[in-house]
Amino acid sequence: MVVVETAPMTFLRWVFYACFLCSSWGLKTITQSCDPNDMLALKEFAGKLTNGSIITSWSSKTDCCQWEGVVCGSNTNGSIHSRVTMLTLSKKGLQGLIPPSLGRLDQLKSVNLSCNQLSGGLPLELSSLKQLEVLDLSHNLLSGQVSGVLSALISIRTLNISSNLFKEDLLELGGCPNLVVFNMSNNSFTGRITSQICSSSKGIQILDLSANHLVGDLEGLSNCSRSLQQLRLDSNSLSGALPDFLYSMSALQQFSISNNNFSGQLSKEVSKLFNLKNLVIYGNRFSGHIPNAFVNLTYLEQFDAHSNMLSGPLPSTLSFCSKLHILDLRNNSLTGPIDLNFTGMPSLWTLDLASNHLSGPIPNSLSACRELTILSLAKNELSGKIPESFANLSSLLFLSLSNNSFVDLSGALTVLQQCQNLSTLILTKNFVGEEIPRNVSGFQNLMVLAFGNCALKGQIPFWLLSCRKLEVLDLSWNHLDGSIPYWIGQMENLFYLDFSNNSLTGEIPQSLTQLKSLISANNSSPHLTASAGIPLYVKRNQSASGLQYNQASSFPPSILLSNNRINGTIPPEVGRLKDLHVFDLSRNNITGTIPSSFSEMENLEILDLSSNNLYGSIPPSLEKLTFLSKFSVANNHLRGQIPTGGQFYSFPSSSFEGNPGLCGVIVSPCNVINNMMKPGIPSGSVSRFGRGNILSITITVGVGLVLVLAIFLHKMLRRNVGDPICDLEEEVSLPHRLSEALRSSKLVLFQNSDCKDLTVADLLKSTNNFNQANIIGCGGFGLVYKANLPNGTKAAIKRLSGDCGQMEREFQAEVEALSRAQHKNLVSLQGYCRHGNDRLLIYSYMENGSLDYWLHESVDGVSVLEWEMKSEKREAEIIDPAIWGKDRQKQLFEMLEIACRCLDQDPRRRPLVEEVVSWLDVIGFQGAQQ
Repeated sequence: MVVVETAPMTFLRWVFYACFLCSSWGLKTITQSCDPNDMLALKEFAGKLTNGSIITSWSSKTDCCQWEGVVCGSNTNGSIHSRVTMLTLSKKGLQGLIPPSLGRLDQLKSVNLSCNQLSGGLPLELSSLKQLEVLDLSHNLLSGQVSGVLSALISIRTLNISSNLFKEDLLELGGCPNLVVFNMSNNSFTGRITSQICSSSKGIQILDLSANHLVGDLEGLSNCSRSLQQLRLDSNSLSGALPDFLYSMSALQQFSISNNNFSGQLSKEVSKLFNLKNLVIYGNRFSGHIPNAFVNLTYLEQFDAHSNMLSGPLPSTLSFCSKLHILDLRNNSLTGPIDLNFTGMPSLWTLDLASNHLSGPIPNSLSACRELTILSLAKNELSGKIPESFANLSSLLFLSLSNNSFVDLSGALTVLQQCQNLSTLILTKNFVGEEIPRNVSGFQNLMVLAFGNCALKGQIPFWLLSCRKLEVLDLSWNHLDGSIPYWIGQMENLFYLDFSNNSLTGEIPQSLTQLKSLISANNSSPHLTASAGIPLYVKRNQSASGLQYNQASSFPPSILLSNNRINGTIPPEVGRLKDLHVFDLSRNNITGTIPSSFSEMENLEILDLSSNNLYGSIPPSLEKLTFLSKFSVANNHLRGQIPTGGQFYSFPSSSFEGNPGLCGVIVSPCNVINNMMKPGIPSGSVSRFGRGNILSITITVGVGLVLVLAIFLHKMLRRNVGDPICDLEEEVSLPHRLSEALRSSKLVLFQNSDCKDLTVADLLKSTNNFNQANIIGCGGFGLVYKANLPNGTKAAIKRLSGDCGQMEREFQAEVEALSRAQHKNLVSLQGYCRHGNDRLLIYSYMENGSLDYWLHESVDGVSVLEWEMKSEKREAEIIDPAIWGKDRQKQLFEMLEIACRCLDQDPRRRPLVEEVVSWLDVIGFQGAQQ
């Protein structure tokens, strides 16, 4: 039955409801008034901090239960006052020590002070919080010991002290009987994992000890509860085999022990961990076969075991892991075919089997992984054709099949052109001797294409022009003929072009100087951000080891045309390419003069014009190329004086050899060359020339050489008594070929160095002789290597060489500037070293990477700052909320201004280190006055 209410009845009902709500809110307001003692403790808490948004916001209201981040609980003792039970002040910009008054809030159940800048130790008064269940102090600058305070928190269930500066032996920790979640990662805890952690906390479910300095094996975890769900021990120095009791933890969902020294074989008992979702064991020394025991691991989502010493076949039971997203087994010694039934792995996103010894064809079943975005099978012994079913991989973004024995390039491109989202395609060292296809379509989203070292025949195909987003193109080490096509200049996003080591003929097209991405850095495409987390390597020759880049956008903008049959002249319009870093025209048949417009290429680092037919002189204007680190005009027909300014003093004589007409300080003096180049004197004129004149010239030359040698020896003697920096200046002022003969390995450590007894041999050993696996950064002035020093500490070693940066000039500048300029926001220079032709700078190691990485190389892309916001008055959007505050807005904006200057596109407009320190000090002084 339907009942229709009258309007007056409805109105009365709404009035009654409104009165009820008002009365409820009124009662709530009364019961939520803050306890006076709690208010006093909170005021003292805020008053002791040196910065933070709560200092001003808490003063605007009289009831502390209404303060930002404060939550009061209901009363149980009949009092009209409510007690503070929760304090949530994450990312509030808090600075200073944790005030002891926090311990007087004895009804607290949850405290979250994470992501601030709190420093110092934990106050003992925190041990009074007997009802505290949740404590989060992560991402601060806290230090000292924690055991005395934490062991008294008898009710604590969740404890997060990660990403601080705590330093203590694990043996001291324990005493929290109700602990369920314990995260102490990214600190400096030492010692072995002891049984005390789990014996005092019977119900622990999540344990994270990663990124500390722990040693020993895992026997200390033998008494951990079978309810343990997550165990993370990454990035320590743990060792030994995995103990058998580990496989009895049937509730385990995440097991991560990457970057340690574990060894031995993986046990088939892993099948008992049927709840496992993440198995991460990469960067260890595990060996032997991977057990074929994955039948029961139906929840497994990630299996990452790359960079071990695993061997044998791929375990076929991986096909039962229907939820598997990531399978990464690269850098091992696996053998046999890829014998997996991928139809049972429909959720696979990433498959990386590179750098193994796998053989045979690619299985057709791989096309069943419709969600596959990353596929790397590089550096194996695979063969056959690319399966036609690969056309179904519509989600594929990254494909690397390099260094195998695949055939039928035409068929492969016909298939892969249907993968419409493909952005990176690397087919290097395959399809040997085949013809490069002329009729290909698709690849509208392709950004990186590499066909290097395939011995391909034919000409540069026109279909490449349809790849409008192409930014990196490598066709090197093939047998391509014909000329460089005129349309190459229409590829607006292309910034890395390698046609070297082919048989190309004809002239350099003028259109090559119209590449928009090389004319100005502002025109560079911003969308090439990553290589899917897989490192890419650039090799300049077949014997050298490749330079590693985490993403293709970090490649140096380059045009590489060496070792072809290119003729004609160098177009003077080449000066337009202001963002070009590497230009290599060596070993061709190029004639004419060297254009003076090269001096307009302000970012040029490498210019190689050797082994051509160039004539004329070296333009003096090239002295303006302040970033030029490698220069060669060897084996041409050049004449005249070699420039002496700018970087030219640091180039070896080999850069100019094979040019009899060249003269200058680096090679033979110009007066000698001029005499040698004069026409021969007829025999009849010898009497007119006179024996006396010949004798005078001989004596003059001899005296001159004696004077030069005397000056040189005098400077050598002065070097032995000068201070290190003056010694550096003296050596830099010497001609390169003279100083190079006298240099020996030399290491200077400053007082702040963490390793006082370091030797040059130790330095080389700590970086594995500058192995590419130790590279942690690459910039315009040098590669940076991680060094594990003999005393257990880490350092970052910047290696300045002829291929990276300004070498002597940058070396001297950084040593002088950073040895004098000390600031808490600048990485400290611990010393420097000369070893052969290398210049090494020793810095403190930053665990979380460099600023340059987080601004420009971070794979996740979320940290990239958009500096355009500054011009749009949106500065607040790019400043971390953890440090933002209206009370210091002026300081933050000034800091942002300094950062923008340091990242100026024109390196010559960037400030000196001394200027940066001075500006930072001014900001700090103004902040102290406020």
